[in-house]
Amino acid sequence: MSKFKPVELEYEEVDGILYPKIHISNDVNDDERPLGKYGRMRLIYLKEYKPYVYRELFINGELMANCHRVNSEANEMAMLIEKQYFKKNPIPKDCGFMDRVGYYNTARGVAEEVVLREVVYK
Repeated sequence: MSKFKPVELEYEEVDGILYPKIHISNDVNDDERPLGKYGRMRLIYLKEYKPYVYRELFINGELMANCHRVNSEANEMAMLIEKQYFKKNPIPKDCGFMDRVGYYNTARGVAEEVVLREVVYK
């Protein structure tokens, strides 16, 4: 006699093909909602560099929620850092278009460097 119970799955038909409705999170909305840039980076980082944490979050159904949380925290922090950067380094009024683009790119680069180190890769 087997110790394992058979798993009963629900299926969804798309173009005549049955796909199992499998969810890896405790909250179905976390599975269906797309990950942002920082959430995807967090997922890849955990999978490649922290496999034990990845597996623990996956088994507990918290992996996608963790990635969504990191994504929103990282985006909020990046916007805050950019605002602070522009407060300390205002764009000159006589600045041309390409110079403005350079200022924005510098602010984004500074913010992203901090966000990756402090939120995504932590």
